[in-house]
Amino acid sequence: MKAHAGTRGNELADAISKKAATNGTIPESYTRIPKSVVLRQLEEESLQKWQRSWTQTTKGGTTKEYFPDIEGRIKMKLNHTGNLITILTGHGNFKAYLKRFQISDDSTCPCGKREQTTDHIIYDCDRLTKERDKLKAAITKTNTWPTNKGNLIKRHYSVFSKFINSISLEELNAG
Repeated sequence: MKAHAGTRGNELADAISKKAATNGTIPESYTRIPKSVVLRQLEEESLQKWQRSWTQTTKGGTTKEYFPDIEGRIKMKLNHTGNLITILTGHGNFKAYLKRFQISDDSTCPCGKREQTTDHIIYDCDRLTKERDKLKAAITKTNTWPTNKGNLIKRHYSVFSKFINSISLEELNAG
């Protein structure tokens, strides 16, 4: 192709194509593709398919706020504690979730401020002011507060996970 003229790799590919077209054979050295190349291509295709599915689904809204990008999530090393999973999924022992499944009649946080959701726990609950102040202090060294959930997990994972793991939802909800 004229558009690729002068590019060594393209010229070599053109020469091989021409040779194959004229005598029907491709040199042996060009019939083998390294296994690593095939595996990487399959991995990329799988990630693209998974990302499309993740983007299109209406499920997992809370988790998507933390991990909009599948490849980014796969590269992260997380310590999966119960509290962290509860916050990242929005499923667990907090009042809005319990009311949603009719396990509780009231979704109001014991702080009295509003409904007890994961957002309320992270950003708002008056009962967690001391713990949140540590989180805010660490984040505001490089970011603004409040920061979005993607930044909490991607840029501030260590301090965010300390904050989350310092919370006892049972004690928080005890009264």
